[in-house]
Amino acid sequence: MRALATLVLIVVFAAEAAASPWNVVLHGGRRYVPIEDVSRFYKLNPPVTNNQSFILSGPTKSIRGRAGTREVFINNVKYILCFPIVQKGKDILVSAMDVTKIIEPVMRPGQIRNAGAVRTVVLDAGHGGHDSGAKGQRGMEKEAALDVVLRAKRLLEQAGYTVRLTRGRDVFIPLENRAAFANRFPNAIFVSVHFNKSAKGCASGIETFALAPRGVPSMDEENFSYSDLKQHPGHARDPENIALATALHSSMLRHMRLHDRGIKRARFVVIRDIRIPGVLLEGGFMNHPVDGRLIASPAYRDSFARAILDGVNRYQKALAGTMSFQKPSAVAGGADPTSVPDIRSRLSTIGMAPTLNEAVQRTAQDLKKKAKENASTHAN
Repeated sequence: MRALATLVLIVVFAAEAAASPWNVVLHGGRRYVPIEDVSRFYKLNPPVTNNQSFILSGPTKSIRGRAGTREVFINNVKYILCFPIVQKGKDILVSAMDVTKIIEPVMRPGQIRNAGAVRTVVLDAGHGGHDSGAKGQRGMEKEAALDVVLRAKRLLEQAGYTVRLTRGRDVFIPLENRAAFANRFPNAIFVSVHFNKSAKGCASGIETFALAPRGVPSMDEENFSYSDLKQHPGHARDPENIALATALHSSMLRHMRLHDRGIKRARFVVIRDIRIPGVLLEGGFMNHPVDGRLIASPAYRDSFARAILDGVNRYQKALAGTMSFQKPSAVAGGADPTSVPDIRSRLSTIGMAPTLNEAVQRTAQDLKKKAKENASTHAN
């Protein structure tokens, strides 16, 4: 009997230890968690650190990064984080926003709530008509994007998917109309195909964009703007967006073999205003000597199309068996399922509900104050 009681206590203690809260650290008015917590939660080995760099590894998964940067590699795929990794004393910290919006859906896509099976793929060929997009010595973006989309359509239909195109010929379609078209289809995903151009023709590689979460500056911005705080239709699909970006981007890396510029966040209209999971793919630089030559070749465009098919299939497999509700992780839980994590280990330093981090709340207050001041000035 005593042995049984001891066993029960051990089980209870183990359960409590497994459910222990995250060690939340406030830094710059923003919530962070130590990489040790990340490693423990995802059942990885203890962190291996070298100055500001760290590696969290397990039998099949890994996370590595460096304090002072916004880059992290999860399973060898590059992600640009919402906020920089920081070092505070001996601790290396990752923002709670990044754990919620990137690490959690990438490491555990099977935990994504109510993610349905994909039956329809909406393919969007960027630009068209009078809008040529990026130009290179060997062609225009609008032509290359449409060619890739038509190739991908054929492959996806052969695999049993229903495919809908925002444009199937050289015609201009406003961005808002593309998003509205995508919203007509249930059980669907949206894939927008583009190519890049750099100012000096030196940039190379592929990159993927998912919608920037609410309260996160868009990729090319350092400071908050009013649009960063707004709720957009696409935010309801934050977990699926990053899971879809992961599947497609990693597939592009395998099939297209160009430099990995990473998975990034932005507020492009076509991924901002859709109510289905969606991403925007950049398949290389039109005006780079190597990228441009590849983009002009039928073989590369076929590889891009096959990467889309492979990525859609991988996204399906990642979400397989998750049609019913799954309890979210401790850090992924929030008062609003489309907002940033609600980690209540610490109270807000400015006395506001912690559904948005303090830095964002201060920015919102400042923006409102400036708007009132401008209104008062105009009135006078």
